Amino acid sequence: MTFTQRSVFSDKGNFSSSQLKIAGFVERHPDEVLFMTEQELADRIGTSIATVSRFWRMAGYENGKEFRQKLRSVMDTTPAHKLETTISRLEPASLPVKMLEQTSVHLRETAEQTDPEELKRVASLMAGARRIYVYAPGPSVALGELLFYRLSRFGMSVRMMAASGHELLESLAHLQPEDVVLLFSFTRLLPESEVILDCTKRVGCPSVMITDREEFCYDPELAAAFYVSRGEMGEFHSMVTPLLLVEQIILSIGLLSKEQVLLKLEVLSELRARYADRLPRGKA
Repeated sequence: MTFTQRSVFSDKGNFSSSQLKIAGFVERHPDEVLFMTEQELADRIGTSIATVSRFWRMAGYENGKEFRQKLRSVMDTTPAHKLETTISRLEPASLPVKMLEQTSVHLRETAEQTDPEELKRVASLMAGARRIYVYAPGPSVALGELLFYRLSRFGMSVRMMAASGHELLESLAHLQPEDVVLLFSFTRLLPESEVILDCTKRVGCPSVMITDREEFCYDPELAAAFYVSRGEMGEFHSMVTPLLLVEQIILSIGLLSKEQVLLKLEVLSELRARYADRLPRGKA
């Protein structure tokens, strides 16, 4: 059972406006709710602790503790279970349409929270950086490699950071204020991400985050952050929206540095023509 309004709040028809507000907050910020007291939840939403206490009973739980136990069990879902949960609702014949529908929802939610001016500001920040460090753990490694490939073609200095362990420190040791660190942080904030943000703060190096956790975007240590919608917790998470955002960043940088980018690409084209007989392109 995935954490959605259908599984945790099976029937919201009898909820008051205050209770609907609580339910909406819980659905958007499950990880945060997991560690909040009832008073903290009431303060965050702007209601009374009595209203929060009544909400749990109305939602079918004895109290907040019972709800958090339920929530914790759902959040411990394995990757295999996430995939199984998503596949169980699909049929081969309906897969293309269902995927398009879900992707459209993710794209719309992401577009609503993407500020074009913020995108332009980040592109300018990255275009003027001495070096760009990219932290792309797990499935986001493909997005990091795409950034590395495209921006390196533009003549920019890009470094991929180790995904975990002490090797990460090899990159952090070289950070300078003129650099920019771009982090992908999906589902939860890794210890490595916390170390990176601590180092960028001490060095005075700006950091930019792409995340599917809306609350992460308000971290004061970040120079900028972008929220991308990837699906409900407990389900298979799509990479379509972060990919689109990465491509938007790449193209925004290209527009800001148009002359430099075109010059580098012309040099590449000239080299390809000069050595075509010795180094054929093939499928690259």
